[in-house]
Amino acid sequence: MKIDDIYTFSKIEDYYDFINFECKVFDGFSIGRLEDSAVNIPQVMPPYRKRFFKIMVILGGEIDMKNNSEEKHLESNTLFFSGEGHIQSWESIKPLSGFILYFTSDFYSVVHKKNKLHSDFPFFTQNASMGIKITPEETDHLKNTCENIIQLSEQDLANKNDIFRSYLNIVLLESLNLYKQKIGTSSVTEDSDTRILNQFNELIEEQYGTNKEDVLKSVKEFANTMAIHPTHLNYVVKNLTGKTALQTIHNRRLLEAKSLLRQTSKTVSEIAYDLHFDNPTHFVRFVKKKTGKTPVQFRNT
Repeated sequence: MKIDDIYTFSKIEDYYDFINFECKVFDGFSIGRLEDSAVNIPQVMPPYRKRFFKIMVILGGEIDMKNNSEEKHLESNTLFFSGEGHIQSWESIKPLSGFILYFTSDFYSVVHKKNKLHSDFPFFTQNASMGIKITPEETDHLKNTCENIIQLSEQDLANKNDIFRSYLNIVLLESLNLYKQKIGTSSVTEDSDTRILNQFNELIEEQYGTNKEDVLKSVKEFANTMAIHPTHLNYVVKNLTGKTALQTIHNRRLLEAKSLLRQTSKTVSEIAYDLHFDNPTHFVRFVKKKTGKTPVQFRNT
């Protein structure tokens, strides 16, 4: 399915069909070997948006990956993350080996809170670095865990999905420890203000990758949907992030613009209307104000 000329996959199964990868999906969870997927998947993948989460443990091979507006060359001993709603494309340089895990927020939320995926695991947020280099020893440890999950997938157990969730949480927590070591991040305490911020961020994400004609754009519109006063919403967001609510809305809109400029051949006018600007001129001014470059200049850098 295409939305705004971007392939959009709501189900892991639909994504697998598109890339010609045969791999079992267990109610919103899947794990496979990268070397198996490398046999049939496209060498060059066009831009697509997915409604599920992705983790790769890369043991070998090379790939040029685009995730939102970030571009990175990935190779051996790399831990890769991509969150729900991210726009991705790639060009395979040398077939990858390792492991790939996909899971939906619904699969995770059977035991854990869905909104804690972003607050507890910052590598899934829109602005997070998509990959971190890890040591061969750290890679081997994750490899052993993934091998255990694959062995489990081949067994006929009544409580298989529950065990999958336990293993998934182990992978997420160990990935968080590695991410903190390599990138650095602070833990988030779940309180009423944090819940408001998480709801706000989730609501922002819902405005992208849909066919909706009317989307929320102003702080007042978001606040009304959340049933709180705009002033309180702005206070909470500014207190927790250092940015105003409007800056947060604009930053996400800018990230989407950058992703579309980097990964698609759509015209500036098409992107402007996709992002619900009144006209392309307003879009050009918006990008120029935020980046110091026009959309065309940004695309060509």
